[in-house]
Amino acid sequence: MKINDLLSESEAARDRFWFIEDFYIKERTDQTVTIHFVVSSELFVQIFCSERSGRLNLALIGLSGRLYGRDREHGYWHLHPFGQSQIHQPAPEGISPRPIMQFLTEVEKLLVEHDLI
Repeated sequence: MKINDLLSESEAARDRFWFIEDFYIKERTDQTVTIHFVVSSELFVQIFCSERSGRLNLALIGLSGRLYGRDREHGYWHLHPFGQSQIHQPAPEGISPRPIMQFLTEVEKLLVEHDLI
């Protein structure tokens, strides 16, 4: 995944999802980017990408830490189920070519199901 592709997708996602209050680039280097989507004062989504390693981490984060996540590390995907973020559940299906859109759709469902906002 290329950083510029993620940034373009992030801008489109900002306008598409009703629960996003703000969006900003937390940190960027030539090879990495960290993006934050603010959901509320207590919740945000963090996206981290490293072009060099191929790592992509997507996480819903609350006051107590990661609540839910999907990670690609060393070429393999795993899931951190909601409420059990310490678990690394294999996810061989990976993620769609538009990872931010897919992840924010999953987050939207969790926000509603668990009355988080």
